[in-house]
Amino acid sequence: MRIHYIKRAALSLCTAMSLGLSATSQVSQSVTNTQNAQAEPLTPPYSETFADESFLESYTIIDSNQDGTKWELYLGKVQISYNSELAMDDWLITPALNLEGGKMYSFSVNIMTGNGTTQETFEIMYGKDKAPETLIQAIVEKTSVAHTDYKAYTGTISPTESGIYYIGIHGCSAADTYSISVKNLTVGAAAGASTPSAPSNLVVNTRTNGELKADISLTAPTLDLNGQDLTELESVKLMRDGNLIKTFSTPEPGSELTFVDEVPECSRYTYSAIAVNASGESPAVETKAFVGTLEPSDPTGITLVETSTPGEVTIGWTPVTTDIRGNNLDPEFVTYRIYSEGSQSNLLFSNISGTSKTFKALDDTSVQTFVQYSVVAETKGGISNYVYSPLLPIGPAYSTPYHESFAEGKASHIFGIYPEDYALWSTYTTEDSEIESQDGDNGFLGSEGSYSEDTGTFDTGKIDLSGLTTPTLTFYIYNIIGEGEANNNELSVSVVHNGNSTLLKTFKMYELSDKDGWVKIEVSLNDYKDQIIQLRLFSHHALLPYILIDNIRIDNLNGSGIETTVDSSTKIYGGTGEIIVTGANGQTLSIFTPDGRLISTQKVTETDCHLTTIPGIYIVKVGQFATKVVVK
Repeated sequence: MRIHYIKRAALSLCTAMSLGLSATSQVSQSVTNTQNAQAEPLTPPYSETFADESFLESYTIIDSNQDGTKWELYLGKVQISYNSELAMDDWLITPALNLEGGKMYSFSVNIMTGNGTTQETFEIMYGKDKAPETLIQAIVEKTSVAHTDYKAYTGTISPTESGIYYIGIHGCSAADTYSISVKNLTVGAAAGASTPSAPSNLVVNTRTNGELKADISLTAPTLDLNGQDLTELESVKLMRDGNLIKTFSTPEPGSELTFVDEVPECSRYTYSAIAVNASGESPAVETKAFVGTLEPSDPTGITLVETSTPGEVTIGWTPVTTDIRGNNLDPEFVTYRIYSEGSQSNLLFSNISGTSKTFKALDDTSVQTFVQYSVVAETKGGISNYVYSPLLPIGPAYSTPYHESFAEGKASHIFGIYPEDYALWSTYTTEDSEIESQDGDNGFLGSEGSYSEDTGTFDTGKIDLSGLTTPTLTFYIYNIIGEGEANNNELSVSVVHNGNSTLLKTFKMYELSDKDGWVKIEVSLNDYKDQIIQLRLFSHHALLPYILIDNIRIDNLNGSGIETTVDSSTKIYGGTGEIIVTGANGQTLSIFTPDGRLISTQKVTETDCHLTTIPGIYIVKVGQFATKVVVK
């Protein structure tokens, strides 16, 4: 086992690279940055996505504060970033637009800020020249917002006389903020003053039972764009992704309109509606909705417990209420599957309604065994990921004194590890690790991590503490001294009791000792006297890849099984098919299994005693001293 420093976990290099991070000390001498002017004025309807550089040929960009930071194309949008010392004062101005006096034009643009909490300020103005001082009519009044999703900002343009006009988006945030991003600017076609205002209350309710249908409702407008009462409407048109799906003919102003839309596939759709009369079409009202059912999100809150019936378990979970994109799901239309041992190929139960299932896990419960299952949620749109249950030991609990030494790199009791962990618990021998076991039996347990912050969980089987007056856990940790850096790996010890895990203590490696080698750990279990528990070890790798432990015992405090040492005058060791004891003439010799069961006891009558026995691991006690031996 080569002890080396652990690899540091790869850190995301996508840290917030704030555009315009450096304060500008040398200001530009050019007040404006005017691109090539559009030769002919444009007559609305007009739109610009800002998806590529083509808009730069007709837009005017003005750096009014002369800080060198200006509106620029960035990842399919146009963006203005902050200056750490100067307040933002930057204009993005459309090409010339030919507008008709006495008409009204709808305006919309999508805006997003660079941070969800830092306020950014902007205003949208129009006027007869592209100089900022002439842009004095407000489309969107100066406003301060913070949102990292695009939102539509709308208004109307109502020129009193025909002519050439320009629209300017003015970034005017305070110094040292983040950024403002803009895309999808539109100016609607000319409409008369008596053109209807937009419909309202457009609501799309999707069906959570898997049907590819949406229930849509909206309200016909009651006013025209000039704020006067409407007397009649020719129609209200409803669109999905820009395609007409329903025309409501001659609806009454203010009437409630409904429609059931059947969509071709599960997807997110954009619904919009306009009102129409003899004067023209209203601005559009718009909303987005996901229609249909996708795969459900993963089940959570999975529990696994024994019932009072031997071999029977109940597995439970929290109802799934969202799909993989976070859309709401009615739990009534979500069913579940259960697979054995986390295996995706061994389906036990399907089409389960509700949030639990009770079933027979094992027929033979004479020997303690771990079981584990995985739960899958299912809708008409598909299935979730497989999510593991906790490991659960079924069968008779181990008695105390409890002893696990991992002799010869093998465990004599069951233990459980979790496949989703990044650090792996496994057994080792001296031969494959070059580290001597604490008790000389050529075996110990270890957690191995590959990257910083890797963790792993190790569970014992059930252990019955009945009969112990001062139940105490002891084990040994192999302390590894970091080279020039403190070994801040951690090992946490918890007790699992009645399905609940309680932390008892966390050990930091650098606090154990200032030398390499095995260090004894002792933890009281008095709070669980006469209870059935499991031990849980949790490894956290911060510096070195290994956390090693050996010689786990649960016994009375200072019980005979806690220490395995012998008097220096007495020698006890294992041979081939025998236990050899020397220097113990006249003393009582007892032989135990590793878990504390007495095999035999006798008086030693010879200086050199040879006891024939089958291969295995034994605890041999002579007088008040005991040690572990391995017989081959």
